Amino acid sequence: MNFTADQVWALAVAADRINDGYVKEEVVVYENNCRKVIKEANKAMVKQWLRDGMFSEATEEDMDQGRKYRAHFNTFTLKALTGQITDFEKTALKIAQKDEFTGRDLYDFAVISCLPSAARRDRERTELKREIYQSEQLVGSVGDTVVGDIEVVNCNYNQNYNKFKVNARMGESFVHFWYKDKIEGSVRIKGKIKDHRGDKTTALNYVKIVG
Repeated sequence: MNFTADQVWALAVAADRINDGYVKEEVVVYENNCRKVIKEANKAMVKQWLRDGMFSEATEEDMDQGRKYRAHFNTFTLKALTGQITDFEKTALKIAQKDEFTGRDLYDFAVISCLPSAARRDRERTELKREIYQSEQLVGSVGDTVVGDIEVVNCNYNQNYNKFKVNARMGESFVHFWYKDKIEGSVRIKGKIKDHRGDKTTALNYVKIVG
């Protein structure tokens, strides 16, 4: 059985839409000793739809978005030529260049299932870099105490440090710091300027959340 690139990418977008993002493995709960699947893994959904020929699961919007995501990874050709490309990006580029798939391309189906969310992350990083480039360096010298409201951009746990790396906007500037707990939304903090980075961001330390 053969499938077009449009079909496979559209179903990957449909799974991403239904799951509100990428779900690597199925999510289950147990109720009264009964196993209940809350969310199917994206790759399982895509493979099942392809196996059953259920292309109607994808809307016209999914088809259009799938083409855009595929085009995004096809732009990695320049990265490949300059050698500035990761193994994951090489795989994504190779798959994006394929016009047809067969029922044996199970690995490719699994990879494509995660690419819509990967493309969004790429775009978010690019947009964030653009915002940082246009921002203003936080005013103050190393060691100065700063107090202000921040809007968290992202907060990710690092197992090596057993802490969360927080990136946030503070007024017209961008700051980042380590914190013991996950932070979301808007909070008021107090900390000290650790370092002004060349990319216009400012590292803080001794950060505390204040009222």
